[in-house]
Amino acid sequence: MKYMALCDSRHPIPDAVDGAVFPNTINPLAVEELEQMAKSALVNTDSLTLFVTGLSVALVAVINVCHANNIILTLMHYDRDTGTYYPQKVK
Repeated sequence: MKYMALCDSRHPIPDAVDGAVFPNTINPLAVEELEQMAKSALVNTDSLTLFVTGLSVALVAVINVCHANNIILTLMHYDRDTGTYYPQKVK
């Protein structure tokens, strides 16, 4: 199992102990490149807890890669009121 942020350094996420899928800056128009980057970041992963940090196009790239490779995916969304993350399983 991996615990990763979607993008590096967008927000401090101490629980993202396995780093980030993407660097801080990406090209949102390069959807195929984003999927290749996600695929590389998730090699040998069977389960991913992903701390969502925005950038929908990057999130969809990760969801596509997880779906294609049977990776169990749980998204962690930030709750501004409590300052914590809450889970959403992707089925």
